[in-house]
Amino acid sequence: MQTLSQDVIELVREDIDQVRTELVAAVSEGRRGSAALAAGGVLGVLALLAAQESAVRALERVWPAHRVSGALAAAYGVGAVAFAGYGYERLRRARASSREALAVSLDTVKDVADELAE
Repeated sequence: MQTLSQDVIELVREDIDQVRTELVAAVSEGRRGSAALAAGGVLGVLALLAAQESAVRALERVWPAHRVSGALAAAYGVGAVAFAGYGYERLRRARASSREALAVSLDTVKDVADELAE
C-alpha cells in the first residue's frame, strides 16, 4: 500500500510539473504578444515623429494638404493594424494554451482523486 501511495504521489508531481511547464509557455506567448503590440505602438510614434514633417512638405508640392494628411493617416493605420493583428493573434494563442493547461490539470486532479477513492 505504501508503494502505491508513493507511485500516485510521484504521478501527481509529474503532472504538476507538466502543467507548470505548459503554463510557463503560455505566459511566455502572452509576453510576446504584448511586446508586439507595444512595439507596434512605439514604432508608430517614432515613424510619425521622424517622417511626418518631411513627408508633409514633400507631398504638399504635389497634392493638397487634406489629401496628404489622409494618405499619411492611411499608411500609419496600415502599420498599426498589422502589429495589432499580430499581437492579438499571439495573445489569443496564449489564452488557448492557458485554458488547455488548466483543463489538463483539472483532469489530472480528478483522476488522482478517483484513484485515491478506490
